[in-house]
Amino acid sequence: MYDVIIRDGTIVRSSGRLVADIGIEDGKIAYVGGNPAGSAKEEISAIGRFVMPGVIDTHVHFRDPGNPDKESWATGSVEALRGGVTTVFDMPNTNPPTIDRATVDAKLAKAAANSVVNYGIWAGATAESIPQINDLWDSGVICGTKVFMGDSTGALAVTPEVLEGVFSKTKGLIGVHAEDQPALDAAHKKWAGHPNPVHNDVRPPEAVVLAVEKLIELVKQTGREVHICHLSTAGELAALDAYRGDLPITCEVTPHHLFLSTDNAGELGNLIKVNPPVRTELDRRAVMAALKRGRLDTFGSHHAPHTMEEKMQDYWQAPSGLPGVGTMLPLVLGALKNGRIGLELMVSMLSENPARIFGLYGKGCIEEGADADLVLFREGVTTRLTQEMVKCHCGWSPFVGREVGVPPDIVMVNGHIAARNGVIGNDLPLGKQVRFTGR
Repeated sequence: MYDVIIRDGTIVRSSGRLVADIGIEDGKIAYVGGNPAGSAKEEISAIGRFVMPGVIDTHVHFRDPGNPDKESWATGSVEALRGGVTTVFDMPNTNPPTIDRATVDAKLAKAAANSVVNYGIWAGATAESIPQINDLWDSGVICGTKVFMGDSTGALAVTPEVLEGVFSKTKGLIGVHAEDQPALDAAHKKWAGHPNPVHNDVRPPEAVVLAVEKLIELVKQTGREVHICHLSTAGELAALDAYRGDLPITCEVTPHHLFLSTDNAGELGNLIKVNPPVRTELDRRAVMAALKRGRLDTFGSHHAPHTMEEKMQDYWQAPSGLPGVGTMLPLVLGALKNGRIGLELMVSMLSENPARIFGLYGKGCIEEGADADLVLFREGVTTRLTQEMVKCHCGWSPFVGREVGVPPDIVMVNGHIAARNGVIGNDLPLGKQVRFTGR
């Protein structure tokens, strides 16, 4: 007997669509096809519904340990679940930073005890962490090494020597926050006396372009796989286009760089202060055009919440970062309705590509033997995000007023129905640490 049978759903893959039944047993997909033999403890009619693999968000900052009052694994994972995200990867710039076996194990223990979605973590690159990265990678406890070029993370900001050491002395996927420090220093000096500058001027586009050009040369020299986080400018795209398909470089884009610009953000002020910054409308349109052309690989929420009180400080005191793990899929569904993205491309970037790039075992696909992380949703049914609908722990969103998809009909994690129509279930089982292939 199956635990659950999903009847007559339209399964969406990057390669096309298939109307089929899905049988689920012991947290796994046991059958995909027509009329599975046998019965189930629960049957779900998915007529008129699309079924996709659970969303994989490889870029969140849950701030736990360190600042669980801003976001904890418990609150962050519930918000992820509400928005159709079934797997998250947490960044290393917590307190203490995740850079060695002790801090990796401590963060994994926090996740194991509190997260209701599946999880993985990044290790941060420092001079001290480089000797340990290979062991962490080989043991399968990290998804990759995160390099912070630029000063946005204090102790985790790498020097050129550390950057070269990561490329030459470690193994595994390298994720990069790409901003050139000399360019940041020059801009900061120029604007330091201004009481309320535009963040895009203080951290200008040329800083990310210079950093990406440096990364391209390092990849040419070493052949290392690099995943560029939160690509935000036309200049980065121009630098990368000549090497698309030739170098092992993949790119992430965030909803705030796709949908917000300095021209359309109105009076949001510090609410959209984020690193790298929200850019001009010309950059935003270039990034959206690249998305449509298949030049970007994954969506990442870059979920980094701060309290409203912190954000209401003056520009130089207000922290950078905004919430997004719960609104990423709804915003993309809004873009889907308006023809700015296709359904198959959406699924590839939210599920299939992250699973492939990060080597996730059993994720990002709907096939026999895969983990039963699934999202059932309706296409073309949208609403306006209101403040009353904002459920994230920090209590605010820069996307209030934007057109978003309605919550998924069902979100399933490891075969368990965890959310229905945005309502989280009771007594949820905890998520699991992801497994990596080829380790």
